[in-house]
Amino acid sequence: MAVGECISLAAIQNFASKDVNRIIGQIGRVLARKSPYINSIDGGTLPNVSDVVRSVVEEMAVPAASLASPTFVNDTTLCGVGATPDVVGSTEYQFQLQTLRGAGPRVCVKQARTAFKGSYLQAQVSLEKTILQLINADIRYQYLLQSGIKYVVDSTATFAANLTGDMQQINTLFAAKNPDAPMNFKTLYKLGTFLREEMLAEPFATSEGEFFQVIASADQIENFRNDADVKEDLIGLTTGSFKLGETAISGYSFQGYRGFAFGIDQQPLRATANVAGVLTLVNPIVSTAVTNGFAQRRNPAWVAATYEVMFVIAGNAFKRLVPESYVGEGTFRFAPQLAMGELEWTYFRDNDCNLYGDFGQHIYQIQRAIQPIRPQNVVAIVYKRCQDDVNPAPCAV
Repeated sequence: MAVGECISLAAIQNFASKDVNRIIGQIGRVLARKSPYINSIDGGTLPNVSDVVRSVVEEMAVPAASLASPTFVNDTTLCGVGATPDVVGSTEYQFQLQTLRGAGPRVCVKQARTAFKGSYLQAQVSLEKTILQLINADIRYQYLLQSGIKYVVDSTATFAANLTGDMQQINTLFAAKNPDAPMNFKTLYKLGTFLREEMLAEPFATSEGEFFQVIASADQIENFRNDADVKEDLIGLTTGSFKLGETAISGYSFQGYRGFAFGIDQQPLRATANVAGVLTLVNPIVSTAVTNGFAQRRNPAWVAATYEVMFVIAGNAFKRLVPESYVGEGTFRFAPQLAMGELEWTYFRDNDCNLYGDFGQHIYQIQRAIQPIRPQNVVAIVYKRCQDDVNPAPCAV
């Protein structure tokens, strides 16, 4: 095979800034979007024991006595009297190790030679931040898929009609209807009460108290701030010189309000429809050709999407497990596998496609298994975006 038949010229990309005309200053670093999802899930290690792993969750025991009115009898009457046994049980889930592989563009040394110093280093930083973006997006998507409780914000229906799912359920579908309103704090508080009292969910414990995590878009969190009851509370807290009020009004995100801690998803999930309980999601980005190579740009369909997703998260819902290191055994030896999204530069000379060592590229691999523990501790909420509610009022004169 001739050298030119292996890799087309179109596959070898120059994404650096060439120094044909002198560039002044530093190459700007890419900005990574902040995401709270990676901090909302516990981690661990997956042993190399099986392709399919069973997760066994011990359920709460069911006592024979009533929890509403347990009946006690006089002790003197119990000679020879037995008891009805309580019952116990467990729920099992199955999960597997899954992998996402990616690679940077093939880079030609002939083009790298004249690149401005620092260009390729910043391209590497860009790839590293994209990997972090992918990890966060994966956690969010698994919350959407596997969460045990779903809620559709429909102002014409009851709370019970909008809610689907139950304790230890997984992969619950939304109610088969489209939302017609944004989320409000009253409904959020009702969901928090539902998690505590009916799902027996444990909030996250912090030095400032116990909170359910709420992850939503900046607009939706602003809706919570502007809610009439919340606004009055925050004004009172600020007037009283409490630090919580000041943070809630002026902070990037606010925390510790009536049992909820709030985090902003800078690029939230959006959808165009709810088809039989499954959302039609829109990719938030598109690829656009730029001066050298390609770059992310916002997707117009995502900007205009009608529906948006937020999450309420309690502790111990899922774990994100990574595999133990495996390099083979005996004479069967393998190179250490990438698992955490590490970037590795590959550059091999061979007699077919890279005879002169003209090109190389970065590769990466993200491996993880999502272990369900208490899937009902994640509530996925879909609501309608009121996109045109920002029009200013005209002047009176």
